[in-house]
Amino acid sequence: MRLTADYHVHSTYSRHNHGKSTIEEIVQRAVDIGLEEIAITDHGPKHYMYGIRQDKIKEAKEKVIEMRERYPQIKILMGVEANILDYKGNTDITDEVLKYCDIILCGYHVGALFSTPRDAWKFLVKNKIGKINEEVLREMEARNTNAIHEVMRKNKIDILTHPGDKIPVNIDSIAAIAQETGTILEINNSHSHLNAEEIKIASKYKVKFAINSDAHIKDDIGSYNKGLKAAVDAGLDLRRIVNIKL
Repeated sequence: MRLTADYHVHSTYSRHNHGKSTIEEIVQRAVDIGLEEIAITDHGPKHYMYGIRQDKIKEAKEKVIEMRERYPQIKILMGVEANILDYKGNTDITDEVLKYCDIILCGYHVGALFSTPRDAWKFLVKNKIGKINEEVLREMEARNTNAIHEVMRKNKIDILTHPGDKIPVNIDSIAAIAQETGTILEINNSHSHLNAEEIKIASKYKVKFAINSDAHIKDDIGSYNKGLKAAVDAGLDLRRIVNIKL
């Protein structure tokens, strides 16, 4: 059994040194460990701390194209890990972003520039209140889950990243919409979501999964043992993981 692709890797095109390795260093590492496919997926431009700058996306794509010529033995994708911006399902996946991307990931991040102060209040503050108030927790779980529904329905999301991380959501309901939209659910090797219990719930639906490293430095590219253990503990048919070869 081996990992054939890693679709979630951050590069030096991230703001504030969030990604520590250049695109070429990432590609070289992917080749060295025998991957068949690698995706460069820095945070979308509306992540105010770590997102790729809008005016750098074209440059990053040009670097990816250069690497394709230099390393023809591996498939190299240009993408972003987009940010959820509000409860209506809007993201920072603009037409300008889309025209340079081969793959779109999307997830919730606290560093996003949310659409309105009201959205910021709910995402950042009210979800925290929910940790100590059961009624607010139930309310926010429903609101957060619906936001992700809208994201998947309004946008062509290839992979939903680390669902359940940082805010409460209903994985059963999210998996049902992922089945409807054909969205792959990520088992993130760096975060604790999807965990084994969540994988077990999601696997009731006809959805596929991807184990990604979420690497921020080249040495972590292709890391998948933690994610694989969660999948095995959940009793998941490993043939449903798109980037594992049995």
